[in-house]
Amino acid sequence: MKTNQIVRFVLGMAGLVLLFWFAWQVKQVFIYFAVSVVLALMGRPLMGKISKLKIKTWEVPDWLSALVVIVVYMFGLSLFFKFLIPVLAQQIDIIVNLDVETLMSAFEGPIYSIEAWFKEMNIEEMNRDAIQSQLVSYLDFSFLTGLFEDIMSGLGSVLVGFMSVLFITFFLLKDKDIVNNIVNSLTPDRYLEKIHNILSDTKDLLTRYFIGVAIQVSIITAIVSIGLSIFGVPNALLIGFMAGLINIIPYIGPIIGATFGISLSLLSHVHLEMTGELTPLILKILAVFATAQLTDNFVLQPLIFSKSVKAHPLEIFVVIMAAGMVAGVLGMILAVPTYTFLRIVAKEFFQGYKVVQGLTKDL
Repeated sequence: MKTNQIVRFVLGMAGLVLLFWFAWQVKQVFIYFAVSVVLALMGRPLMGKISKLKIKTWEVPDWLSALVVIVVYMFGLSLFFKFLIPVLAQQIDIIVNLDVETLMSAFEGPIYSIEAWFKEMNIEEMNRDAIQSQLVSYLDFSFLTGLFEDIMSGLGSVLVGFMSVLFITFFLLKDKDIVNNIVNSLTPDRYLEKIHNILSDTKDLLTRYFIGVAIQVSIITAIVSIGLSIFGVPNALLIGFMAGLINIIPYIGPIIGATFGISLSLLSHVHLEMTGELTPLILKILAVFATAQLTDNFVLQPLIFSKSVKAHPLEIFVVIMAAGMVAGVLGMILAVPTYTFLRIVAKEFFQGYKVVQGLTKDL
């Protein structure tokens, strides 16, 4: 290798390392941009409908359409905080002021039953005092007060991030060709048509996917909230929203949501007797979450995952499981949009392979 080639290689590697280092230092900006892309994709249908409006010969300009979409987002977010913040504060107050002695007395019956079962099975007698002490340590929720104070102190950073996301989203909606212009400047001419096809298909499929996910969260929230309200569970809206949000995590999300819901419900009903009143309540809560899960499995997921990204449910299942093994929970959340993008790229550049034809035949 010639000296000048070695120098170019070293400089190129140094530049690449520097680029990755810089990207890591400003990773927060990439997070803002990623959130903005999702919001822009979800706002595209509304943007399109507003842009078609005409008053005689006057057409709605793109900046006004984008501004209306941003206002709709802000209005929805303000409603969300208006209804959820008081409920969240009430639930935190219940947890922080929890009477541990009352809670322990509620568990005395089941603990005695377990002790009796241990004796019948000739198993070494468990230390009831040790179990109670462990439960008390688990139920120390005093950290929530400090957590709330930390959140309030970090409100400035949150506000900066919020305004940054809105700013980026506005221009992504307003300047429809901004991404295309960047791509045109970076892509060789012979690949331009394929890249534009990839961008167009990706926008269409991911728009439908993210809108579908928003609908999924809303429906799960409604089912759980209404069901728990019927059975008299306090703060049902908060539990329902958390269940809907956590449900974004495929397969394990519903389990986490149900555990979260039952835990908050138990903490709000520590005065009830375990066998006479609390057990039936737990069964009712489980029935609500089971209804939500069945609706999600047999109605929502086939419509959202299969129809929106045009992939077989089994195919989606394998992709999500593989992504979970490689990248954990984050991988499971990003599995479907990432897989969709890779299929679109493969369709444009590797259509000659049979395996690609099979995976992209519905695109």
